[in-house]
Formats: sequence, C-alpha cells, structure tokens
Amino acid sequence: MYKDLDLARRPGTRRNYRVLGVSAIAICAASFALTAFHRSAHAQPIELDELTIIGTRTEVTVQDNPRSVSVVDQQQLERQAPLSVGEAIRDVPGVELVDSSVPGMKRLRIRGESSRRVTILLDGQEITDHSTYGTPILINPAAIERIDVLRGPASVLYGAKAIGGVVNIVTKKGVPGKAVEVEVGGTYYSGTSGWQGWTSAGGTLGNFDYRVTGGIAEHDDQKTPKGEFTSTGRLETTAWDTDDISAHLGYTFGVEGNHYLAVKAQQYRLDTETWKDPETITGRPPNIEGVTDFTIDLPQRDLKKIGVYYDAEDLGGPVAKVHVDAYYQTIDRLFENNVETFTPASFVPFPPPFGTVIPASSTDVQSTSDDTITNYGATAQIDLEAFRNHYTIVGVQYLADVLETDKTSTVNVVPPPPFAPPGQFPLENSSFQEARIDTFSLFAQDDWEIVPDLNLITGVRYNHIETKLEESRSTQAALTPGSETQLETSTSVALTYSGFENTTLRALYSSGYINPTLLQSFGRTSAGGQTVFGNPDLELETANNYELGLRFDGDHLAVDVVGYYTKSKDYITTVECAASGVTCPQIAGRSAPNRVYVNVDEATTWGVELLTQYTIPGTRVTPYATGAYTRRRLDFEDFSTYNTNVPRLSGRFGLRVERDIRGINAWADLFARASTDVKETLPDDGGRETNEVDGWATLNLAFGGTYGENDKYRLVVELNNLTDEEYRPLTDALPGVGRSVAVTAAVKF
Repeated sequence: MYKDLDLARRPGTRRNYRVLGVSAIAICAASFALTAFHRSAHAQPIELDELTIIGTRTEVTVQDNPRSVSVVDQQQLERQAPLSVGEAIRDVPGVELVDSSVPGMKRLRIRGESSRRVTILLDGQEITDHSTYGTPILINPAAIERIDVLRGPASVLYGAKAIGGVVNIVTKKGVPGKAVEVEVGGTYYSGTSGWQGWTSAGGTLGNFDYRVTGGIAEHDDQKTPKGEFTSTGRLETTAWDTDDISAHLGYTFGVEGNHYLAVKAQQYRLDTETWKDPETITGRPPNIEGVTDFTIDLPQRDLKKIGVYYDAEDLGGPVAKVHVDAYYQTIDRLFENNVETFTPASFVPFPPPFGTVIPASSTDVQSTSDDTITNYGATAQIDLEAFRNHYTIVGVQYLADVLETDKTSTVNVVPPPPFAPPGQFPLENSSFQEARIDTFSLFAQDDWEIVPDLNLITGVRYNHIETKLEESRSTQAALTPGSETQLETSTSVALTYSGFENTTLRALYSSGYINPTLLQSFGRTSAGGQTVFGNPDLELETANNYELGLRFDGDHLAVDVVGYYTKSKDYITTVECAASGVTCPQIAGRSAPNRVYVNVDEATTWGVELLTQYTIPGTRVTPYATGAYTRRRLDFEDFSTYNTNVPRLSGRFGLRVERDIRGINAWADLFARASTDVKETLPDDGGRETNEVDGWATLNLAFGGTYGENDKYRLVVELNNLTDEEYRPLTDALPGVGRSVAVTAAVKF
C-alpha cells in the first residue's frame, strides 16, 4: 500500500510515511503485548449474522445477503463520539464522507458516486434535497438504533437516486420490559471547542411503547494544524450549531400480537457557515478575477417529518408479511452568497478623439435563495410464500417532491460605470418558482431456492416519473415550457451459494437511475457572479453494476470481500451556454459566463472492498482492517480523466481489545486511517485545471467502558490524530481536525 501513496509533492509530506510506519509498529506491538497479557477462557466469535432488510426489503442476514451491505449496530454507535451520522459510518468500505466545505452538513459518497446519487432513508422513508451537492443527514446520532448501508445501484428496491447506494437510518423505539427509562448524555469536542448533549426517555406500557429524544449542539471554528490551510490554527467561518427533537409511539395488537402500528416525528434545525478556501480568492472556481471577498452562509437547514407505519406478520396462507407506511416532511433552507470584486482603472477609446478614463470600481453581488422542499408519499408491500421454495415480495410506491424557491439578487457598482443609465445601480432581481416531481412505482422481487444452498434472486421495478413547473405560480419561466414524463424500468439478478462451511458466494447484476433534480430541470441559481440555468429536456442518469463477492464467518475469522464494475451514462453537468446549443437569457451584472445543465458525461468505476477481522484464540483481542481500492474514470464531452476526486486506496486498520474489569466492560481500539492522494481534473477549459491533495494517515486511540445493570453508565474517550497531521481528505472537503480529544459520558436511570 505504501508505494501507492504519492506524498512527496510538497515539503513536509514525508511524515505521512512516518505516521503509517508508527501506526503499524504501534498496533503490532500492542497486539503482542495484549495477547500475552489478556488471556481469556473463551473466544469471542465474530459473526456476520446481523439481520437487515436493506438488501432485499425483507429480513436476511448480512452473511446471506445478495448485495453489498453493512450494518452499524447500537454497540458500534455507542462506542463513538461522532459529530454527525455520516462520521458514524465513514469506515464502511467504499463510503467517503464529504461536506463541500460546509461544517455540520455531512453527506456520503459511495463507490465514488456523488452524494446526490445516494439515497438517504429515515426509517425507510426517503429524504430528498434538490441541490447539486446531495442530501445531508439531518438527524441526531443519539436517536439512532442502527444504520444499514447498501453499496452499489439498487433502484429495483429503492427507486430514484440509488446509483451509488442506499443508507437507511433506523431510529430507536421504546425500551422493552421497563415502564420508563431516562438517558442523559453529552460529548465535549476539543477540535471545535464544542459540545453536544442529549436526553431520552422511553419505555413500554402495556401494548404501547414510546420514546422522546432531544438534543442540542454548539461548535466553534474548527482547529486545524497551522500550515497550508490556516496560519492561526483555526478555520474561520466553520462554526455551527443544531437542535433537535424526535418522538416515537408504537402499539402492538392482534390475538397473537402480530400487528404493529407506529407514529414517528422528527424536527432538526441546523445553522452553519461555509469555510472559505484561501485559494478561492486566487483563482479556483468560480474563477472570478479580482475577487476581494467571497462568503456563503447557510443560516437555515431545517427538517420536519412525520411518518406512520403498519406491519403485520404470521398471517397464515400465502401472505407472510404486510408493510404499509406513509409520511410528510418539509425541509426549509436559506442560502446567502456575497461576492465582492475590484476592477482597476482603465481607458477606452470612446468617445473620440480623446477617449474616456474609467475609474477603478468595486462590485458587490448579493444572492439569496429561500427554499422549501415538501415531500410526501406512501409505500405498500406484501411478502408472499405462494409457491414452494419461493419467497416473493410485491409493492407499490408513490412519492411527491415539491420545490418552492424564492430568489433575490442585488448587484451594486461603486462608482457606477460612466455609460450606465442613471439610477441603474443597485440592480435588483427577484423570482419565485414552484416545481414538482411525481413518481409512481411498481416493484417485485422473487427469491427462489433452486436447490439447497443455491438461491436465485430476481427483481424488477417500473417507474412513471412526471416533472413539471407550476407556471401559474412561477414568476420565472423555464427555458422551455411544459412538463416531462419519463418511464424507467430497473432490474436485478443475483445468485448466492452457501454450500461451503461458513462461506457464502454471490454474484449480482443490478441497475440504478436518478432523475434530474428540480433545480437541474427548472432552476436558475446565481452565486459567485455566475448564473446556472435548469434544462427541462434532461434525460435520466442510469447505471449498470456487476459484482462478485465472498463472505466467510468462522469462530474467529470474518471476511467480507467484493469486486465490482459499474458503468454509468448520461451524467448531468454544466457547460457554458455558448457551447451548449441552448439559448440562455442574459443576466445583467454577472462577471462570469452563464452555464446550463446538459447530459454529456459518463463514468466507469471498478474496485475491491474488504472487511476482515480475526479474534486471536483464547483472547478477546481482535486485529481488523477495512478498506477499498477504487478506480474511476469520467468521460466528458471532449476529454477523459481518472482524476475524479476519489482516492485509489483508503481504509482503516487497527487492534481492538475487550476486558471485564470488576464489573466494567472495558474496551480499547488503536487504529490508523489512511488514504492515497486525490486529484480532480475539472471539465472547465477542456480539463486543463487539476486540483489535488496529498495522501495522508492519522493515528487514533479510542477507549471506554460500560458499568452497571443494562450498561447504566457509559464513558467513551477518543484521542484523534495523535501526530497532529495536516491533511485534507478530498479536494472539496474541509481540512481534517488536528490533534484533539472527544469525551462522551452517559447515564441511564
């Protein structure tokens, strides 16, 4: 792995080698020491027997799942002090955490795909976000029971956006067997001089179960080692804060207690800023000459959601299970952008014969977008055992996405140009748009046991998608009028074989699609002195995926490895209006060329993902490793590149140990995270501009324990980036936090 780390482009990067070496030596030394010291009378088996529904929409263990799935369970969540949900699953192979330099608004990329192409589910119901950046995860980690991750296209089961994968966040229910249980906890983060706290109350009363969770967080500017990104040790404009509340109420009924009805409600509010990369002002995108100030503020990103769920099982006859759910949610977001530029004095030969000297001037462009996204929908699914050796699911789904966007823009030039009409500046523009996507889907999947240990799983989904602009309610028309109706059929075929002891082999073909966002279809976004126009004639983006995988689950060793190849086409990107063949309106006061969305790009991705753990016999000491090898090529209209902002190698390896000490279930985890260098060649100017960040590695130590009945007391301590490594994970990400500590304490009573 070391030879692939390109770390020598700038002075000081050689220490990344040292970090990796120190990490490996420390972990190996700890392994020998702990093995000798910590003998136990029994082994701790590591199994892939966790049940999940994400790969098949019905309960199947990870071991027997036909797809690439991972589960982050309650114990794993409680042994972390994550700033966000995304950080809780960042070590799943193939998953990368992205933030687009916006603190507190983490998104996920899977297998190199943009986070816009990853479906985020909250209790099985989709959260949408019609932006080019993708869906942020707006939920308090303290309210989560588990997180299921599916890697690769999965539109047969989950519809639009499931090209990269699917993440399902399952929130907590009531506490079984107790009328009331209260938990209070909090975390301190030295890396942001911040904290977050939460409280939760839940229990079971007769046939009812309930839970209420509330939290609040406040974080100051992030601490980063002095160097390339900051001269003060702080990243300015990276403060953020949140508050949230969620509630669950469930009711079990029926003669055999086989019916369950639940209502869940969430509210999450986020206020954050955007870090200003020092290179932004010196020529990185948006490539505006003479920029003297560039700021983005996101004072509002609020989610409100209510969902209703009904499940029934053991119904007799061919019907094994029934599931119905419906939900309504809104996301309110406010975007504010300010760009200031300076134009030096110049001379123009008009009017003759002497011409005119145009004095130096400053231009201030202020853009605001106040948006509301409304989603509602319903899903009904029936599980059938109508035929021998077949388990079949059939379902229907309806989803509605409505986007209301109110945009304002003000351009002021001081002093105004000599030839400007009197009173033209400040120049103000405003517009309102309402657009919607309605999706109606039918889906089915059949699991056929051909012979013992050999299963064939096939699936199909039919989608009817209608996208339209509500012109009667919009002051800003689309480039072309009318609505767009598209039909899409997704399919999947998988084979699993479990005839070898403790081993499952699998092969999979799956397809995925994503429809254009409403902003890409109808929007008009102004920022950084540039306007990007939507295009109602865009086609769906699609992907086809092939996988071969193996899972082994023995008494001491667990291995999950998969190789995949994915071909995607009709990617949506922006090009300058002049080169697109699309006629774009002229926007006064803009200093950069206007652009428009078009379908021109393709992507080819292949790689290997690995998770392996080994518990040393006679101990509770477990060396482990997770990681991914990824190669991704983007094919643009006029060039191709492997510089796609995806590391070739990335992962985590470490040593975990557990021990019971006088009633305390103690544990420790010494580990390193590492990544090779990352490059990104931009399509602007025919791919002549490349951004890059160096490879990196951090050494980390986490430890903690629980004590008392039902783990009444819990303590977690994380010592992060022990070598104070300066790094940036991706070209568009915030630089990493420097040496820091996070301490979590919680008590139940």
